[in-house]
Parts: sequence; structure tokens; C-alpha cells
Amino acid sequence: TGVRINCISPGQIDVGVDLNDFDMRGMTAQLPPASLQSKESQKQNIGLERAGLPIEVARVAGFLASGFSSYMTGSNLVVDGGASTMCPITVPI
Repeated sequence: TGVRINCISPGQIDVGVDLNDFDMRGMTAQLPPASLQSKESQKQNIGLERAGLPIEVARVAGFLASGFSSYMTGSNLVVDGGASTMCPITVPI
């Protein structure tokens, strides 16, 4: 049929939104947004020791949209800087 279905699972992505007054209720099941985390916490929980950038996720989307991924289907590309490996308990199921 020519239809390929893949997905991207991004980790913490720093989108540049100021969340200083963000209401944290209900945020106990996962790590808080990148802008609310200290650098020490990011170093502890993310393999690359920083939040990702939108362009880094966009490059993966570009790859999936290109012919370079023509033999891929049913894949989940995790773009989380190694966080799911460093701290697997915090990954939502």
C-alpha cells in the first residue's frame, strides 16, 4: 500500500517557554518541564545532560519524511537524550 507508520517519542524539549509561575499540580508522575528543572537535575536524569532542542526532534521528523527511511515502518524513534536509559522509572507507560 505504500503507507508507513512510525512515531517519534521526544523527551524533555526546551521550547523556550517561561514556566516560572507554572502550576505543578498533577506533575508528580513525570519529570517537570525542562525550564523548571535545575541543571544538576538534568545532568542526573538525561544522558546528554541537557534538554533537547526543537530542531533536534525536527531533524528526526525530516528523516522519517524523507526517502532515507523508505524501509522503516512500525518504528518508535526515541529522541530523549538518553533519559529513558538513565532513568527508566520516569518514562510514562
